[in-house]
Amino acid sequence: MNKFRITAFWQAILVVITAYLIFDNAFPPLLPKSLMIEFMLITIIGVLLYFSFEEQRWNEFKAPIASVVRDNNKWPIRWFFLLSIPILVGYTTFNIFKPSLESPVELRQVHPAPPSNLKVYNEFYNLTTLENPIRTEVLAQTDIKQADELYQTAMQAGRDSYFKNCFYCHGDLLDGDGPFATGFNPIPANFQDVGTIAQLQEAFLFWRITTGGPGLPKEGTPWNSAMPVWHEMLDETEVWQIITFLYDYVGQVPRIWDADISKQVTGMKDKIQAQRANMNGAEIYQFRCAVCHGAEGAGDGSAADFLYPKPRDFTLGAFKYKTSPGSLPARDEDLIDTIKYGLQGTGMPGWASLLTDEQ
Repeated sequence: MNKFRITAFWQAILVVITAYLIFDNAFPPLLPKSLMIEFMLITIIGVLLYFSFEEQRWNEFKAPIASVVRDNNKWPIRWFFLLSIPILVGYTTFNIFKPSLESPVELRQVHPAPPSNLKVYNEFYNLTTLENPIRTEVLAQTDIKQADELYQTAMQAGRDSYFKNCFYCHGDLLDGDGPFATGFNPIPANFQDVGTIAQLQEAFLFWRITTGGPGLPKEGTPWNSAMPVWHEMLDETEVWQIITFLYDYVGQVPRIWDADISKQVTGMKDKIQAQRANMNGAEIYQFRCAVCHGAEGAGDGSAADFLYPKPRDFTLGAFKYKTSPGSLPARDEDLIDTIKYGLQGTGMPGWASLLTDEQ
């Protein structure tokens, strides 16, 4: 009677499977995949070294593999491996790179505490006392007209810088829905949400913008921020101008601990918002639309060079999306729908959330 014996090849398979089961069950469930892969690679290398140490054992190990490759009657098995291996590799690769919607194991702080000091632009900044120099200069003006001109100049410069650098992620409406937004996890911040910049000091925004994702502390992980390190691309004045624009555009004020200054800033914001609530069509266009379509409607605004397709040139009187037949001009309803709901796949946002039907 022949004694039952497992051949070398199947011995190796059993050792690898047993090792995997041990590693998968003997350690906590949070064992990193990278460590599991490392353990399994070490196991496989050890198995191959063991079976290749002796010629007889190595030949016995290779025999089933050689049989599948060479024997004519093993063609179904060959085809099985030829098809299953690429499919398995493709499926595994897909699952590795597929974005995950699961929450991280650790709780992440959306607004982690900033450091007390920050070094950028070859200077040290005390974030506990840092204030927006533009806002400070505006509030220091005794001439109301001059203060308004200074504020509008800074805000418009910030608007131009925002649309050149930030809108791709944070969107035309500052709602975190830019063209690139869906490619990030977490998605870009929605500045229209009262739970974002309205709850923060401007020093916090200065820190986050200048240092970006790499500047986040441990509490900001494990979800990595895609925010670039903007102090390498924007100077200090441009950063403060963008911060001023963000608060102005969404109609919010930063968190300010000094009650008197907070009252002044809030009063200034309320005055500006009241003026904008009564703007006529031309004024609304200049405030909301000119940055893309240009002051004269020629599609040559400061953001136009960074958009594809280019903003519509209204001076041509030609509109692509319309329900009127042939060469007839677009109906008013067509233009209203385009403004309210935007155009998918272009830089044209839907303005229904920010403009009333009358506006």
